[in-house]
Amino acid sequence: MVIAFQMTGHVKKAVLKMTYRIFSTVAVFITCLGLSQFAQAQRGPASVFVEPVTEREFAIRVEALGTLTPNEVVNLTLNTADRVQSLYFDDGQRVRKGKTLLSLAQREQIALTEQAEANSEEAIKQLERVERLANRNAVSKAELDEARRAVESASAQLRAVQSRQKDRVLVAPFDGVLGFRQVSVGSFVRPGDTVARLIDDSEMNLEFSVPSTFLRSLKPGTKVSARTDDLPDMAFDGEIATLDNVIDPITRSVTVRATLPNPDRVLMSGMFMEVILIANPRKSLSIPEEAVQPIGPKTYVYRLNDADGTLTAQRLYVELGAAENGYIEVKSGLNPGDRVITEGVIRIRDGAEVKVESKSILLPTKAGEVRVSGGTNISRSTGIMADAAQRP
Repeated sequence: MVIAFQMTGHVKKAVLKMTYRIFSTVAVFITCLGLSQFAQAQRGPASVFVEPVTEREFAIRVEALGTLTPNEVVNLTLNTADRVQSLYFDDGQRVRKGKTLLSLAQREQIALTEQAEANSEEAIKQLERVERLANRNAVSKAELDEARRAVESASAQLRAVQSRQKDRVLVAPFDGVLGFRQVSVGSFVRPGDTVARLIDDSEMNLEFSVPSTFLRSLKPGTKVSARTDDLPDMAFDGEIATLDNVIDPITRSVTVRATLPNPDRVLMSGMFMEVILIANPRKSLSIPEEAVQPIGPKTYVYRLNDADGTLTAQRLYVELGAAENGYIEVKSGLNPGDRVITEGVIRIRDGAEVKVESKSILLPTKAGEVRVSGGTNISRSTGIMADAAQRP
């Protein structure tokens, strides 16, 4: 019986101790809540900074790496085999379209050409004689047709010989600059042997790859800017000429070809270029990045409302776009001229009254001055006199 009585006393003591702790916790909570509400009442409207919704330029900026290739490039070759008789160009020389660059031995071909010309002239004279006789009905129509066929055959043979003679002379197919010559006078060349490389560098092709996700934003005429370490402090502007018709299944990128004008001939084939591509330029509404408040997958801003002189914060859902230089594109949710809260958002809630402060209060004051509400600076002595005048 004594043991049971002692256990009951311990239980009562524990219950009393727990009850005391509960009442103490409740009292502290009520006190804190009251102090918080009192402080909130004393604090008044939260001070905030605002900025207007303005229009800015936005664009899709794509950076890539590419390699220059010439506008036109060809390895100059001949269609016939013989020894080189004459060369009319030097290494690295610029040439115009149609300039003679090389000729092969011509003696045999000249003789064949002269023979074909003589046969053609003889066939024409024979046709003239037969036609005079035909006018007097001295020859048959079959003989007249045979003479005409002889003229046509001789003319065709002459054209063939002249064509083969032209094949023995190499001319420039377009304006450009020549590379190193690969033959010398007296060397024997075969069909397909390279004599020199001719490059048209009046404009250059810049080929680079971009992710296929940008495909809808790219089109011929889109502006590009390129730089190279080979020519520092120089920028080259151009535009997209064409896009490849396939997407690389491994890299999921598409090859783009842009053209860069090269009037000074400073760009060379093979140069490695850094490309900046500006796609889909547009003017859109914008707000500072610090005004955006993400909540889950959605984004909100606090717009400043002015109702009869009372300033309040209204939370609005906004649809955003691209970000550039500290500002974000606003696709929907705001109108031009709206003001959004950029600083002090953490101290407000939807519908709360706010006080707009000038950012000048963040600027340092001069020695001997103090800053009062509204961002105005006054001298310290003036402030002391004003305080003294207000005292009873």
